[in-house]
Amino acid sequence: MNRNDLDWWIDLVPDAAIVVGRDQVVVAANGRADAIFGAPEGGLKCKALELLIPEASRQAHRQYVADFFCEEECRAMGAGLRFQGRRLDGQLQPMDIMLNRIKVADQEFTLALIRDDSERVAIQQIREELETTTARLARAQEVGGLGWWEFDVECQRLVWSPMVAAILGLPEKIEASLALVAEHSHPDDRPRVLDLHRNLMTAAGTSLTYRIRRPDGEVRWLQETIDHGTGNRVLGVMRDITTEKSLEDRLRKESVIDDLTGMYNRKQFNRDLKSRYSAFIRRGRNASVIMYDFDHFKNINDCHGHLVGDKVLRQAARLVMDQLRPSDSAYRLGGEEFAIITGDTVPEDAVQLAERVRHLIEGAEFRADDSLVRATVSLGVSGFRLADNHFEDILRRADRALYQSKRKTRNTVSLIE
Repeated sequence: MNRNDLDWWIDLVPDAAIVVGRDQVVVAANGRADAIFGAPEGGLKCKALELLIPEASRQAHRQYVADFFCEEECRAMGAGLRFQGRRLDGQLQPMDIMLNRIKVADQEFTLALIRDDSERVAIQQIREELETTTARLARAQEVGGLGWWEFDVECQRLVWSPMVAAILGLPEKIEASLALVAEHSHPDDRPRVLDLHRNLMTAAGTSLTYRIRRPDGEVRWLQETIDHGTGNRVLGVMRDITTEKSLEDRLRKESVIDDLTGMYNRKQFNRDLKSRYSAFIRRGRNASVIMYDFDHFKNINDCHGHLVGDKVLRQAARLVMDQLRPSDSAYRLGGEEFAIITGDTVPEDAVQLAERVRHLIEGAEFRADDSLVRATVSLGVSGFRLADNHFEDILRRADRALYQSKRKTRNTVSLIE
């Protein structure tokens, strides 16, 4: 083949093709090459090769082409050595090039077959973005304790994300199973979990909060929400809310616990007394209220200081709470005024508890640094009556009983039934 045959020969090549001499000038190009570089028909012929190379790459590419004529190996299409070509309008375009050497009339030339690589680059970018997004989503699910499962009702097939297994404390490769979720749920919550999973088709929009016990014994709180996906598919989202639950419990406790003594505060006292009154009215379950107040507590503060006074209240609170049953609760109503609600007791039994409290505090030696302090309390006791119209009626009677003790000799217990 001679030089004159190059033009018709190169037109037979199905890909865009150019032939370049050692002087790096295009000696032949087919119409597909003209089109890919944005040149008019025949416009690439006799053009310097560097016009088709991005300016920043021209020097390195010039040396690469020169070296290529000395190499024996050629580069195949799809070898991964892709680069940016420069169209004649200056626009850069991803291209994949196969290089080979040819001889025409005893002269060596480089034949370049060129393909537009834009679609592959776009797909690669989408794939990389998808992988990045998936990694971010997986990390977000991990940080947020979020897992999901999907159940195909028709095929009876369940799949779940690795975070579900992680939440349950199970190996990542374990077979997905809602029965496993129920198996690891807390025994007290298991019936509700089983009921939810047995009625998936009618549970859309249902959200259930329950506990699971992991294999290591740790108890975690989960919130599981059911939604219907496309077709016969049901989607479940599981979120570990243990941290939120702990915070919620702490905030709730802080809102009803007295900071100094660790007893419940007046807010919780009113709530519990109202609940006890409702139980008395509906089911006849009686309860008693013991109110007590420290005698001459101002003298302790004046003689020893308020810090010592606080320590006396704190130490006395521990003594009192150690005397209570699980059905009893103790409260600081304010200052040195306290109360106890005893569950399922008649006032006579509550008087016995009040006497124990009185004796304990009277006999206690409250120590604060080098100070030894003694204290006494006066107490008043009352129980619910059938004639009560409001839960505060019992409180008024217990308060009157307390002031009877104050008017007597102090350090005593009075009862108004």
